[in-house]
Amino acid sequence: MLFNSLSFVFIFLPISLACYYALIGVGLRKFIFAYLILASLVFYSVWNPPYTLLLIASIIGNYCCGFLIEKYRDSRTSRLALTLGVLANLGVLSWYKYANFFIDNANTLLGSDWTLTRVILPLGISFYTFVQIGYLVDVSRGTAEARRFTRYASFVLFFPQLVAGPIVQYKEMVPQLFGRNIGRFACGNIAVGFTIFAIGLFKKTVIATTADGFAAPIFQAAHAGQEIGLLAGWTAAVTYTIQVYFDFSGYSDMAIGVARMFGLRLPPNFHSPLRAASIIEYWRRWHMSLQRFIVSNMYQPILLPITRLAAKWRLGKWSTFVVTVALPMVVLFAVIGLWHGPAWTYVLFGTMHGTYLATNEYWRKRQQKRRRKEGQPGPRMVAVYRALTLLAVAFANVMFRAEAVIDGVRIWRGMLRVGSMSELAGALPLRPEDVVAKPLIGALAAIAIIALLPNTQQFMARYGPVLHWAKWRNVAPPRIALTWRPSLKWALMIAAIAFVAISFASSGQTQFIYVNF
Repeated sequence: MLFNSLSFVFIFLPISLACYYALIGVGLRKFIFAYLILASLVFYSVWNPPYTLLLIASIIGNYCCGFLIEKYRDSRTSRLALTLGVLANLGVLSWYKYANFFIDNANTLLGSDWTLTRVILPLGISFYTFVQIGYLVDVSRGTAEARRFTRYASFVLFFPQLVAGPIVQYKEMVPQLFGRNIGRFACGNIAVGFTIFAIGLFKKTVIATTADGFAAPIFQAAHAGQEIGLLAGWTAAVTYTIQVYFDFSGYSDMAIGVARMFGLRLPPNFHSPLRAASIIEYWRRWHMSLQRFIVSNMYQPILLPITRLAAKWRLGKWSTFVVTVALPMVVLFAVIGLWHGPAWTYVLFGTMHGTYLATNEYWRKRQQKRRRKEGQPGPRMVAVYRALTLLAVAFANVMFRAEAVIDGVRIWRGMLRVGSMSELAGALPLRPEDVVAKPLIGALAAIAIIALLPNTQQFMARYGPVLHWAKWRNVAPPRIALTWRPSLKWALMIAAIAFVAISFASSGQTQFIYVNF
């Protein structure tokens, strides 16, 4: 079931909220966790009921591994349970996500004709797998406990974050689920949560879907083998960047909003990344929970032994940088790209971002002495850095969206047709009926929203919209300060936003991009 479906908005969400608060109201708090588990299973099973059994088996298996890790802590049994648990999770994920990919590539390389029944990718498997791997690692580190199965199942299955994140941690969610404040301040939480949800729904159904209408035909033309011109190439890159930005931020808002209606705060997952002045800062604020998982469970564990090895080899300053920073970053982001999907386009997308990050780190190190003398860069240089970051992101997003590498290359070629500048001159002056005018006007409106207005968390800043909000409160402040208050004016405004969003949703439902991962 998708958040932007009418069945979710008008049936599942109201009924699940009503039953939840009714159980609390009549003094049956001890049953609300079993109820949340049941509601989440219903939510998940609407997509493909048989795969619900896989999800249940995954939860039971990981709970047993966590129990063994904690019971035999610091022993060989504990380490074996952790290793087997992580490998089992990765094995199941690899089978469902990459089996067809590896068979197809093996056939291409070897000229063989191996066949495999097309494996259907279970909804949200990447996300609930990472959540559970993180849980096993946290139990081994002593920052999570393996106690009641109800607690663990509620933590994994809680439906707002089940299929596309944020990737939550046990220590963040369980104290909220089983704390004393559960069910309190219901009216305030529902009002705040609905506001966040409505904004996210508007982002998805109005802005992201409209941008897709401009980007998709150009990518389809590239896939059909057509040559792409300068104007079309940049239209595709810019409108798809807008689409994926509002699609993912919209989903994150909706997940955070639904959780808040139940009185729970999720961690932030998206904080105005397109206002970043570096690719490092961009990735700190894009899919923030995935970034946290990667740093904690992948990057840091491999960094220490590599650093020790570099010291043992007595490498020079820049050789050490290449071995300990640049190469691990490029390889790690190539893996992250593959995590997004079983296609070479995603691997290339990840490799591009890994290269961007390594280059950014190199630049930062080269500029350290200069910045100590001259201070931080001025507004003009910051504007240049932001423009370079946007260009880098847009170029990589072309490959992220392309169905095949050659499709992305065709669009890149179009974007670099400098000799076709006459196309732009011929498109001016724009008239409302021109085909060119609509995507341009839409893109300018979206860019203005991104650059000038507060993001959803900043808009709801008075009401602690997400966990760890104090850390992000003053990051990337908006040019235009708007803050939601419980007033008639804002109630009417949010009602209008929700009405428009639902109207767009009723005309045609589209999947969230990240649900496919």
